[in-house]
Amino acid sequence: MIVGLRHDVDNVYAVRRGLPLLVSIEEQYRVSSTIFVRTDVLPKQSYRDYMKQLESRGWEIGLHLINTTGTPSLPAPQTELSFLRKIGLNIQGVTPCGKTIGFKDDVSWKIMDALDLKYMEGYGYPSYKTKTFVMPTHLSLDIHYVRNFGEKEGYRRFKADLLQKLGKDKLATVLVHPEWFVRSVGGSGLMKIPLTLLRKQMMNRIYDVFLSEYKGKVEFKKYIDVCHLLVSNNF
Repeated sequence: MIVGLRHDVDNVYAVRRGLPLLVSIEEQYRVSSTIFVRTDVLPKQSYRDYMKQLESRGWEIGLHLINTTGTPSLPAPQTELSFLRKIGLNIQGVTPCGKTIGFKDDVSWKIMDALDLKYMEGYGYPSYKTKTFVMPTHLSLDIHYVRNFGEKEGYRRFKADLLQKLGKDKLATVLVHPEWFVRSVGGSGLMKIPLTLLRKQMMNRIYDVFLSEYKGKVEFKKYIDVCHLLVSNNF
């Protein structure tokens, strides 16, 4: 059974504070994952160098696409991809970012498909035949399960859905955002401050428990490795 690990970097705080904590947990279990990054969260050379360092250490870096509809008021999708490649990153996959425009079904699929990458992931599957391999939709451990149901019940529901997917397909993909390793995913607005201080609904412990519980039971893989495996087996 295989679990693809995905992380979306949506802000500078996640680069500076969240990613190092997340990576340190994965290192303990000798696991490496795929980190999808927005281009606008890498304003400093030190942040770009950090991404290159992670890639050299075994993590995969992918494009977390901001311009999911090709709107002319934002940098073109191909420009986003070129930016990361000019840094020296080996970008092979793309996912849509939901914070600026969001995912717009076939419109976004076609935008991502036109980038000619190895794989892409969105929500569900496109209605047309793509040239780019489409990864199975992820389970959002943080912003769906833990945020909506709390740590204990959220993790219970997550495990139930994970086991269902693994039982059916022998494969699942899981998303966790680095920013919630330093801030609480619970509540909204100012409520996040006391929850963070009390270390409630933060992903450090939950992610550690998840990796600990399933290490040895499943194979944790980067998205590109899952893609290669599925393509070679005509999934």
